Amino acid sequence: MRLEPTELTEDEQALREEVRAFLAARLPAGSYLLGLGMAGDVDPQFSRDLGARGWLGMALPKEYGGGGRSAVNLRLGAAMAGSGGIIAAATSVASTVGV
Repeated sequence: MRLEPTELTEDEQALREEVRAFLAARLPAGSYLLGLGMAGDVDPQFSRDLGARGWLGMALPKEYGGGGRSAVNLRLGAAMAGSGGIIAAATSVASTVGV
């Protein structure tokens, strides 16, 4: 199978910039403890902030309470979190199971 490269749509680019700006403002470098999984630091307000923006469960169908966005949108959000030094596993899991 050969996959051809594609360009991000305007909506995808906007999401990328929105996540990037949110993370820069909400979690400046050095303002959080690094950790993995259940051993990592917990910030319930951060999760509420993600949910308020519709970023948790974003790739789930709307009829199941999700955002109805594409898998590309989900990966963009996780990639921006990862590029900011934030472990994106929690966001990815939450988006997958829709919490």
